[in-house]
Amino acid sequence: VLEVDKEMGLKLAVCHDLLSVKGGAERVVLTVARAFRAEVFTLLYDPSQAFEEARGLKIHTLGEWKLPQDRRFYPWIYPFFHGWGILKFLGLDLRGYDAVFTSGKLGIFAKGEVTLHYCHSPPRFLYDLRPIVSLYLGRRYGSPVRALAELWWGGWRKMDEWAARRPDLILANSLEVKKRIWRYYGREAEVVYPPVKVEKFRMKGGGEYFLAVQRPSPEKRIELLLRIFKRLPGERLVLVGSYIDPDYTAWLEEKMRGMGNVSWLKEVSERELVELYAGCKALVHTARREDFGMAPVEAMASGKPVIAVNEGGVRETVVHGKTGLLVDPPYLKNFVRILRGFDPSLFSPRECRRRAEEFSEERFVRRMKELLGRMLG
Repeated sequence: VLEVDKEMGLKLAVCHDLLSVKGGAERVVLTVARAFRAEVFTLLYDPSQAFEEARGLKIHTLGEWKLPQDRRFYPWIYPFFHGWGILKFLGLDLRGYDAVFTSGKLGIFAKGEVTLHYCHSPPRFLYDLRPIVSLYLGRRYGSPVRALAELWWGGWRKMDEWAARRPDLILANSLEVKKRIWRYYGREAEVVYPPVKVEKFRMKGGGEYFLAVQRPSPEKRIELLLRIFKRLPGERLVLVGSYIDPDYTAWLEEKMRGMGNVSWLKEVSERELVELYAGCKALVHTARREDFGMAPVEAMASGKPVIAVNEGGVRETVVHGKTGLLVDPPYLKNFVRILRGFDPSLFSPRECRRRAEEFSEERFVRRMKELLGRMLG
């Protein structure tokens, strides 16, 4: 990654919810922190669960809150954790920094003299996905829990709208998210696509299975994936990703029972993930109105085509007919038709790789340098 702090003479603080998972938001935060040699402020940092790039950075944790090992308690603890996190970021004194880069649904509450917020999306459980999540909670935990959640979300949404008025500039990770920012916050945003470490992925011919890399949660439509491959017993699916809700995980495992053509890998190393991309026929992506979608770009970096629902941020990354296929509804019928006898040789690995390079870390860092330079004059 380009290191630009020396030439800019910039003292930057980076604020993000958690560094205890490996996700696209965390990749963005660490890329910025490394490129600008920034100090990072976060609620939790777990070196064993974070990307290796976090090591060597100056990371400040904002408290001693520890989430329990038993994930069954998470749905009950999260409202208190979120409230605590909001207060921690609101109380953070960042006056000694030239600029502050914020990220996340809690990190957005931090404020500096000059503040730039990178928005992966307004929290979807507060806005467009609220009816779906509310229905899920009602079915899983009953009406009282659903009513309490609705009450908490109502208050949080007002706080979120207030927090979104404070940054000097908001960046959106896609045109899809730019539209949401205008719809829910009434603010303009500049699009800066998140960085993908293209050079770490390798191209390899052939492929024996279809791959899906997405956190198994209701908005990712994993049940649609299972219905598709139930109708394709001769095709193999490898699903990669873990989810914190043990009830939903158990429900998915029950759905997969008896499906010998589906494997679920909950935890894989970065090296293993690179090999899984290299060995697949294509990536299958079913997420509902995805914000951006790192997995499709990572698949293309591996020279693999992407077969995805024609909605959300994936429409900005996958070139239909060249680096993959964008599938229209009805999804079940059309995915089954496309995947049956799918021939990956119809797509050029080099064309896929070239498309992924348009979302490289180098391009991202150069754009961030331009924006921060403009903000600071």
